[in-house]
Amino acid sequence: MGTLRDSRGAVDTPYEPSQAMFHQQWQVYRTLVEENYLFHREAYACLCRILVEDTDQPFRFLDIACGDASASTVALQGTRIAHYHGIDLSAAALELARQALAELACPVTLQHADFAEALSDLLAPVDVAWIGLSLHHLQTPKKLAVMRRLRRIVGEDGLLLLYEIASPDGEDRARWLRRYERQHLAWTGYSPADWAVMWAHVQAADYPETSSRWQRLGREAGFGQVQEVFIAPSNLLRMYRMRARSA
Repeated sequence: MGTLRDSRGAVDTPYEPSQAMFHQQWQVYRTLVEENYLFHREAYACLCRILVEDTDQPFRFLDIACGDASASTVALQGTRIAHYHGIDLSAAALELARQALAELACPVTLQHADFAEALSDLLAPVDVAWIGLSLHHLQTPKKLAVMRRLRRIVGEDGLLLLYEIASPDGEDRARWLRRYERQHLAWTGYSPADWAVMWAHVQAADYPETSSRWQRLGREAGFGQVQEVFIAPSNLLRMYRMRARSA
C-alpha cells in the first residue's frame, strides 16, 4: 500500500478548511453516488468492460480526482491492473481511498494534490488514465491543456477514459443548467438543505461541453481515436474512450 504524499513527495497533512465542512459536503456527494443520480454504476460498469476487453497486458492505472476510490476499486477487480495511482485534493477522501484500495492485489500510490498541477509534474507513464466528473470544473482551454498532458502520459498505446457532464449538440450551458435543476423533482434522497448545497456547486463550478466539442477536444489533444461509449439516461452526462493510435 502506497504512502499518502503530496505532489512534491512529502508526507501529506490535511488541508481542508475544516473536517465539519468536509463531512457535510461528503455526505451530499455520497448520496449522489449511492442513489445513482448521476449513473455512476453504469459508468463504472462501462469502465470495467473496457478495461477487460481493451487491455490484454497488465496495465498501470491513473485515477484522476479519485475521491474515496470506492467505485474504482469495484471496477478494477478482476482486471489486469498492475499499479494504481490516485490523485485528489482532499486528504480525508484519500484516507478513505487507502482503506478501499486494500482490496486490490497491486501496488498503490496516493497523491495529495490538485490534479491539473500534478499532471504537469507526472513523469512515469501510465497505460490507462481515468477521470470521472472532475474535468468539467475547468474552462474549455484548461480542459484541453489537461487532456494534452494526459495524451503525453498515456503514450501511443494507452487509453484515456472520461465520464463528464455533456450537452447534446446545440445546447448551451444555461439550457443544460435548467435541465439539471429539474432533476430535483426525482432526487428525493436530498433534504432541501442538501439540494441547496448541490445546486450551488453546480451553478458555480460545472461547465459542460457539447458532445461534438468533447470529441473535438480529444482530437485536438492528439488522440487519433475518440469514441462516445455511454450516454446517461438523463442525457446530462456522457463517457468517452480515447486512444492515441488511429484505428
